Amino acid sequence: MKLVYLFTAQQEPKLTEVGGKGISLILMTQQGLSVPPGFVLSVAFFKPWFEYIQKTSEWIKVLNSSSEDLKKNCNNLKKLCMDLKLDDEHRKVLAQALKSLKEDGKMFLFAVRSSSPEEDLEGASFAGGYETVLGVKEDELEDALRKSFTSCLNERVFLYKKEHGFAVDKPRIAVIIQKQIAAQTAGVAFSLNPINNCYDEAVINANFGLGESVVLGMISPDSFIVDKVSHTILGKKIGKKETSIWLDSNGGTYKKPASSHALLCLSDEEVLVLTDILINVEAYYKKPIDIEWAFADEKIYLLQARPITAYYPLPEKLVTAPGEQKYVYQVDSLVHWGMEEPLSVMGTDYVKRVIMASYSNLMGRRLGTVAVEKNKIPIEGRTYANISFGLKIQGKKRMVDGMRMLDNTLANIIENIDEKVYVPEKLPPELKGMKLGLILQNIGKIGQIIKALLNPVSYRERYLEEERHMLDDLKREVEKRLSLTDFTESTIARFIAYSNAFWAIMIASEIARSKIKSIFKDQPPQVKDKLMYLERALPDNVTVKMGLAMYHLARFQEIRECKSGEEFATKLKHRFFSSEFLKAWDKYKKEYGCRCPMEMDPVTTRIYEQPIRFFKQLHAMTESTDAEHNPQAIYEKAISERENAYQELLQVAQRKGKRKAKSFKKNYDVLMLLGGYRESPKYYLVLITDMFRQRVLKAAQPLVSEDRLDTVEQVFNLTIDELERGLVDPSIDLKALAEKNIGYLKKFRNIHEVPRVIDSRGKILRAPKKEKEAVEGELAGEPISPGIVRGKVKVLHRPDEKPVLPGEILVARATDPGWTPLFINAGGVILEIGGLLQHGALVAREYGKPCIAGIENATSILKDGQMVEIDGLSGVVRLNIK
Repeated sequence: MKLVYLFTAQQEPKLTEVGGKGISLILMTQQGLSVPPGFVLSVAFFKPWFEYIQKTSEWIKVLNSSSEDLKKNCNNLKKLCMDLKLDDEHRKVLAQALKSLKEDGKMFLFAVRSSSPEEDLEGASFAGGYETVLGVKEDELEDALRKSFTSCLNERVFLYKKEHGFAVDKPRIAVIIQKQIAAQTAGVAFSLNPINNCYDEAVINANFGLGESVVLGMISPDSFIVDKVSHTILGKKIGKKETSIWLDSNGGTYKKPASSHALLCLSDEEVLVLTDILINVEAYYKKPIDIEWAFADEKIYLLQARPITAYYPLPEKLVTAPGEQKYVYQVDSLVHWGMEEPLSVMGTDYVKRVIMASYSNLMGRRLGTVAVEKNKIPIEGRTYANISFGLKIQGKKRMVDGMRMLDNTLANIIENIDEKVYVPEKLPPELKGMKLGLILQNIGKIGQIIKALLNPVSYRERYLEEERHMLDDLKREVEKRLSLTDFTESTIARFIAYSNAFWAIMIASEIARSKIKSIFKDQPPQVKDKLMYLERALPDNVTVKMGLAMYHLARFQEIRECKSGEEFATKLKHRFFSSEFLKAWDKYKKEYGCRCPMEMDPVTTRIYEQPIRFFKQLHAMTESTDAEHNPQAIYEKAISERENAYQELLQVAQRKGKRKAKSFKKNYDVLMLLGGYRESPKYYLVLITDMFRQRVLKAAQPLVSEDRLDTVEQVFNLTIDELERGLVDPSIDLKALAEKNIGYLKKFRNIHEVPRVIDSRGKILRAPKKEKEAVEGELAGEPISPGIVRGKVKVLHRPDEKPVLPGEILVARATDPGWTPLFINAGGVILEIGGLLQHGALVAREYGKPCIAGIENATSILKDGQMVEIDGLSGVVRLNIK
């Protein structure tokens, strides 16, 4: 390997030689961009120093450090490095490289920056993780090199590498030496707007002097937002610019107050010139970029360019070209399923087949296929619904009203969408006739809905009979010797046939709910509030049954006596538990073993495959010893509350006349007899997903034995068709195919929040801020499940992150049925995403737990251990209760 690479080098070095920052400067120089001259001392240049420190006892201590000792041991190792010196050969190489930077025989000041192979990458930025030394004189270069080199031994660097899967025992670093620009104005610029994710907006942050004050976040900079398409400045904001950093001509830098706090440090012309450069750099890299820049002597210089990592990468298929008709997409897998994590490659393929079959059933094969391709799009780990087409077909009011029950915040976003921007004048020709097709395809089902409304007892029996037939048919499908594709299609088809019987139950329940609401629409709030109790503890909710069955398992003394998950798993494997517990476990596993977080994805391990994790959930439930937190007692109390509310409302209805009373009774019967089945289709879909999972794992095992896959789990990085082809064609490189398929999913490593709504130019749409916010000390959301409870907050981003202890207030962004065990112990629930019909809301009501949804940023605002009171009837969270 070469020891040094000039920026002007024609040969492009490898990333492993010069790091992300170094290769960026070399490539930009090759493109003729205005980059200050310089060179990179490669990873090989510092090999002697690394070989030395890796032989020391201090290095061994760092590698074996606990989290408590890491900082101390890193500091001791860095002190040792202060005595490192360049040998004669390396000094000669450095001197030769410096000659290339001389101007008229004179040398100037230098900027010395690190360039790690793990820094400034598309999947891992780590900007600011290493040291930069500015205004360095030639005779001080060796000291500056030591500082930059030693920064790769910082505690934060080791922690970052562990988090991102980089090897910590093989440190590597290159160092850039570059002409120091004496900037009058400098800063950073982003080729997309990091606040709203918009690809068409550039954002520029600037300050007087050197850019370090902006890069290090020392000051509030001037900010500019530019529309890259129309080439216009959309907004300017004067920052406080508290201080600025300037180059000292004698070496080093100094700080002084900004020359003017009230004036912008860039003219409009400079902003637009900088935007043009930013657009050119982005076009070269073919991805969103942020740059560091500087103005000096009326010339602009590029100091750095790196990929932006923390943005939401919309799948390429959904992106429209700049200036073209824009569309709005709802991230359906988040809003409907409560799934923030992306599905696996095979999970996306499987879900697409389910959705395709469902839409073909609803609209006919032709329209169903078009609807999935254009309107309900499963792609790259998520499903997206085209809101623009929905608005064109339904109209805004109907669409917003339909969304209110699912997620009020989502409804507010859609209500404020600019239809002139996002709704096309005409639908694509292939989508025309969708309404008519839907009606014609389902006209026969109207009779079933009427039957369900007129005689819910009889229709429920018919529905249950269909459930039994489906389970018998699925059992026979498992026993057949079918190809994976045939098995997938046959089990999905059987599920779709069952769902035809379910639709009448769901629609009848919604009609009954609507009619009940209408009966009491003229009543005072204290009467209307009772309506929320009517949906508490409805019978036959499969998810609630699962939670109570799990609680029953947790009550066995054997669970209390188990000291660890490993002990539990061993005893379960060898059947060392009592016959009573094993009988209860076998029943639970048969009925609910398919359920888990991210259960819609076949890649996800099920509870019977991970008994250690399941034990942790059971063990947490053993803490529920008093009646106040006993889930069975709470559920029975919720039944009583529902029945009492019914009697009170019946008296009100009777005062309105016999007809109203009769209507209320009839619709309540429909709601009580049928409403609890809302969760059943999801349960059966998860059941067939687990059947599919087991088929895939079985097919993958010989591929691992033949070294065609690294692990059994890697098979889920393939599509179903790819796996089928691979099973019959040994020449297909399945490992390479699997690695290629997850390229897009890797981009989500730095994404911490998935948006509800995003447009086809990447812009995240948010609900307008409420004119009237909650009073001080309160958070206001949507009332979901009534009741008042006080407790300590427990914030979770994943259901297995930490236990929820009895009485704690569970705070999450969204939940799917895999979170149900946590609802058992929770005293109440606060959700960022959700409405009356979202999973978390349904389960909270069924368990009789107070619940509030639609509190934006609740998982950031609230902290573990914080004492709050939630009022599920008013939708208010009161903070810091004593």
